[in-house]
Amino acid sequence: MNPLNNFKNYMIDFEVHRNSKHISTVKGLKNSYQGKNFIEFFPDVDVKIGDILTNFNINYYVIDIDTQTWMGEISAIKAYYQTTPPNNLQSNSTVFNINNASNSIIGNQQSAILNNSSFNIDDLKQLIELYGNNDKEQLLELTSLLKECIDKDDFRKSKLSKFSDLISKHSWLPTAIAQIISAFIQK
Repeated sequence: MNPLNNFKNYMIDFEVHRNSKHISTVKGLKNSYQGKNFIEFFPDVDVKIGDILTNFNINYYVIDIDTQTWMGEISAIKAYYQTTPPNNLQSNSTVFNINNASNSIIGNQQSAILNNSSFNIDDLKQLIELYGNNDKEQLLELTSLLKECIDKDDFRKSKLSKFSDLISKHSWLPTAIAQIISAFIQK
């Protein structure tokens, strides 16, 4: 028997939001340990880092996920949270850069995180860490090839074509690549 069952009557509903879409409503139990706040869910609940959990108009921003085990089995998912938006979470408001609109994204795109011509390979690596998920190894390989193209001033369509499926899979990636190439061309 899962020990979390003992607290089932104390669980409250949380709406799970991912990429600005309501995914589900699940039962969870707010808790804390050593100053870290978390919400415990049964192991079959789909909650991920970056999700926003909402209860009574309070947003809980999931910043880490861990599991709890009991008798050799996963008994709970712990979603560590904070109640202020993380620094890397973008605002839903539209941004207008009137003074210098070159290399800016104007609008409210989900991944509108690039707005300057100094974006570089290291910035791309940070994006890969944030959003690369299971494709990190391939994305880092793409990054190495892109750096090689810049170093050798050799941009041929065929060089990046083997990554076309990967590029189309990650909506933030084409903008990042274009930003790096644009910064290179402007030098």
